[in-house]
Amino acid sequence: MDSGLRIGVLGPLEVAVDGVVADLGGPKQRAVLGVLVALAPEAVLVERLVDEVWGSGGPANPLRSLQVYVSALRSALGPYGDRLLNEGRAYRLDLSGVEVDALRFDELVASALAEPDPAAALTEVDEALCLWRGDAWSGLDVPVVVPRAVALAERRLAALAARARAMLALGRHREAVPWLEQVVHDHPLHEELRGHLMLALHRCHRQAEALAVYTAGRDLKATETGLDPGSDLQALQAAILADDPALRAEDVELRARRHLPAQVTRLLGRDDDVTGLVDLLRDPEQRLATITGPGGIGKTRVGIAVAHRLAADHPDGVWFVGLDALRDPRLVARAVADAVGVEEVAGDVVVPLKEHFASRVALLLLDNFEQVDDAAPFVAELLAAAPGLRVLVTSRVRLRLYGEHVRVLDPLPMDDAIRLFVERARSADHRFPDAPTAELEELCDHLDRLPLALELVAARAGEHPVGTMLAQLRARQALDLAADGPRDRTARQQTLRDAIAWSVDLLPPDLADRFARLGAFAGGFDADAAEAVAGATAADIETLARVNLLEPRPGAGFRLLETVREYAAERLAGDRGAEDEALDRHAAWFHDLAAASVGGLRGNQHRAWRGRLDRERANCRLALERLAAAADRDDPPGVRLLRTAAALGLYWYRTGPGSEDTEWLPRALALAPDAPPEIRGQAEYALAICLGEQGRAELAHEHSRAAYELLRDSVDRSWAARALNTYAGITRDIGRAEEAAALMDEAIAMRRSLDGALGVTVALANRAMTALDLGDVDRARECLEECLRTEGEDELEVALAQAGLADVELAAGLPDAAADRLRASVDVLVAHGQDYRLIECLETFAALAVQRGAADLAATLVAAADRALADEGAVQVPADATIRERRTGAAIRALDPGIRAAAEARGAELDLPAAVALARQRLL
Repeated sequence: MDSGLRIGVLGPLEVAVDGVVADLGGPKQRAVLGVLVALAPEAVLVERLVDEVWGSGGPANPLRSLQVYVSALRSALGPYGDRLLNEGRAYRLDLSGVEVDALRFDELVASALAEPDPAAALTEVDEALCLWRGDAWSGLDVPVVVPRAVALAERRLAALAARARAMLALGRHREAVPWLEQVVHDHPLHEELRGHLMLALHRCHRQAEALAVYTAGRDLKATETGLDPGSDLQALQAAILADDPALRAEDVELRARRHLPAQVTRLLGRDDDVTGLVDLLRDPEQRLATITGPGGIGKTRVGIAVAHRLAADHPDGVWFVGLDALRDPRLVARAVADAVGVEEVAGDVVVPLKEHFASRVALLLLDNFEQVDDAAPFVAELLAAAPGLRVLVTSRVRLRLYGEHVRVLDPLPMDDAIRLFVERARSADHRFPDAPTAELEELCDHLDRLPLALELVAARAGEHPVGTMLAQLRARQALDLAADGPRDRTARQQTLRDAIAWSVDLLPPDLADRFARLGAFAGGFDADAAEAVAGATAADIETLARVNLLEPRPGAGFRLLETVREYAAERLAGDRGAEDEALDRHAAWFHDLAAASVGGLRGNQHRAWRGRLDRERANCRLALERLAAAADRDDPPGVRLLRTAAALGLYWYRTGPGSEDTEWLPRALALAPDAPPEIRGQAEYALAICLGEQGRAELAHEHSRAAYELLRDSVDRSWAARALNTYAGITRDIGRAEEAAALMDEAIAMRRSLDGALGVTVALANRAMTALDLGDVDRARECLEECLRTEGEDELEVALAQAGLADVELAAGLPDAAADRLRASVDVLVAHGQDYRLIECLETFAALAVQRGAADLAATLVAAADRALADEGAVQVPADATIRERRTGAAIRALDPGIRAAAEARGAELDLPAAVALARQRLL
């Protein structure tokens, strides 16, 4: 059942509430609603309503009457009665979210008038005209609707004219004649419509009748207005008298040129591809184009659409040649000959084909060329012999011929993917409900936005709700879900599995095996990883990319589309030995990558390493799962899992310390109880820093102490220095500043003793925070200024030091200096994605707001900081809570309760970027 509130004015005033027409009462009550609809969203004064509804003969107590009518109308509107608002001595109708047929009509007509495709324009204008139920606003006797009714009538005439133009442009003149005869009878003085009727009759070879329509119109206009027909109509009459060829439309002939399969459903989301190919092949110098892309991307549909559009340019026809049933390249010439009706001569069809096309202007659409790829020289030979011939090819591989233009089809844009899925789902079951956009986007992404996959899964809409289908897709069951397609499609189009197998089965068997091993990856891979895990060489990668089984991965390397990866993994699982070997190689490769990342993330290449691990996050997770499953094969058990998790800990700390990835650290520690102390210490260290960022200070303190005890005697003294600094910093977080200061001084001394092997700025920054806790502003400034001198060329480290110095300036009572420090740091922190540091900056901004007398802004920023922490799955540590209370607590509590509540509510609605932007705007 339709839901919502709908208002109709294209006919008698009508209101439907959740699909049921409402009883609007008597004429005066209907008139009140009509005035409010006509003037919405304007508030209408009682005096205006009385004047519109009653004129000079209103009731003795019009206000009372209006109140009664409004009350009755609210009841008639049911659950939407609150849309009729009382604002002082005025009433207003809130139309937000309400469907008004006149507004929808205007939208459709405007879209149709701007639409270059006459078929699409006709669809829209027909939908618009179907909204009319009679004359606009009929039966409503109020002055305000008169000009609106006139304007709608004029737009209706424009829509009728647009419909006529579209039908004529589509060559549907025979169909248009009886309809236009009635329209012209109803609107005899409308010259454009009369001209369309004349043209339609002329194209039906009814010239005398067309001229009679002109004469009747001329005589009527002379009688009614004393004027002659307009110049356009006179020019059309002259052209008809002269039988101007420009007036003709070769509808039947044009249709006869198209030897193409009829399409049952409309093509969605490919306008740019179709237009680009049509423009390309209309260039006299461009005679060969190949549409390529992975299986299920819609190459055939696009090719047919292009051929249809090009029919007018090829008087000798456009011909579809399906090659999907062939395997022998030598049979391609025979398939072309059979399609165009050329007979062989002396057992040969190539020469007769050349002779046939030599003097013709025609187009061949060769569909599914990939399995007869060796027939490409025949295509070149045919083009060379026939200068008027163009060839459009669909194939999963390019032909590699001179002069070939390749158009690679991408997955559908998200909006078009959703439109396709919903449209096909409602074809399968008209009851298919609206689904949340986020769910549909996730579903489409799981299906790689491939048209075939979307259509096959949408066909199951009558069996499964979207939530159930999503659960299957999350469990990597796309191939099972995208099955059981239409029986009238080819076998490879009835299931997604068969569509992918079609490409894989064309590969040499050994390459098909290596392709299956690539199913061990999640998310993508680079060439080195492909060779190490799957044995795939650079040449293999090139071949797989050429046949569209691989595509470039954003950033670097390659990836399998998710559905293709599922097929590869399924094929790999058929050989248990090969699967185990590939998964073990995969785990070993990413174990080594994680180990190498530790030094990279701490050095000058930290951005590159972070980007690389961002790309490999899914692979790292998969490797951890494999290493956990094989933990008992390690010596000692679980050591490789622990080493990998410990190495990735620094990456998790920098990119998502509150993410589920960090749960691998305690799990790995539990599975590797006998691992060497240095490895366990590194894992404890990683767990401590991630817990610290989550705000779980007491637990972080326990693990940081364990890390330091395990690493204290490490051969690599830098690990001991890191662990001590972390232990000291978390000791400060739990509020033990005096103890933390002593530990930090020890950590600084230890780092200085390493002769530059480990930077000292992190320890100095921690010591500065502790100095501020203890009220030692000079010591804090000294530490952070040394950081600036030491890291003067490192943009990020300088920004972190400047942010710390902003806190120092505030402690010294220098708000303008603090603002300068924040100005020098915030943009850099944003550019580097330092979300946790930016949350700390919000606290600093809040303290700055207090010192500048803007306690309400401080309340907003504190609330935004709390939301940002919650978004990261973190809470504030005790030491930071103490600082917040000291700097902003009293000022915020002193606010008027209402002002404070409103400020905090605003902050809770701001995400981190919006909160930082607000702070910059108001305070810098």
